[in-house]
Amino acid sequence: MTTPQNGPAESLPADIFPADIFPDDALDIRWVVPAQFHSLGVELPEQEREAHLAEVAAEIWCGGTEFQRSTVASWYSDIAATAGEEGAVYSGFLLAGTEDDRVTVATLVIQADQADTADADTVAAAIQDMLSLDPANEVFRVPAPVGPVVVAVAGSLAEVDDEFGNKAKLELAQASAYIPVPGADTLVTMTISTPMLIDFPEYVTMLAGLVETVVYDRPGTQPATALPGPDRAKITEAFG
Repeated sequence: MTTPQNGPAESLPADIFPADIFPDDALDIRWVVPAQFHSLGVELPEQEREAHLAEVAAEIWCGGTEFQRSTVASWYSDIAATAGEEGAVYSGFLLAGTEDDRVTVATLVIQADQADTADADTVAAAIQDMLSLDPANEVFRVPAPVGPVVVAVAGSLAEVDDEFGNKAKLELAQASAYIPVPGADTLVTMTISTPMLIDFPEYVTMLAGLVETVVYDRPGTQPATALPGPDRAKITEAFG
């Protein structure tokens, strides 16, 4: 794959976290999604989401038929609806060619849940302990510009329907970053997954780069910035 490039910054939509849930100043948690990912528009109203996904399908499948594009758009719509129901504030997919003429795919889901993060280190330690109970997880902790991050890497099997309507097993590799944003009362979880095991190390690197971009600003304060080059590299290396 080509080297990831940063796309537009993403912020938590105000309607996801209304004032009665977060009574303090409005949250401003920002991140930069790698440009290769196409948003499924989980933050959009249903009608606007359908139009957005039709545009995405037309862009990705520009060489296909109208039937193929409409079918893919419907599939993307189902994925987005499921992600939204599960509380995702961002859901996206990647479909790209590789330097050795393969096709690689991945999904990215970002969730934000209310949590007491006044002591982010304590929250991170509790998350690390909980995730470590599952022997299938490889769990470690790294520092990031926004605060402590717990990373869990695991493999799983998913059951999917093949083109003949039969059930098939699909092996997935997944990496999740749990970020208890200090002082924001918000736990941000970023998960990237792929069935392309050969490409998984690159996707983990993408996730590391994404985590490095997360910043939390309060109104009336100087906007935070990500760490400069050498320090950012240390975070990426910590992901392994």
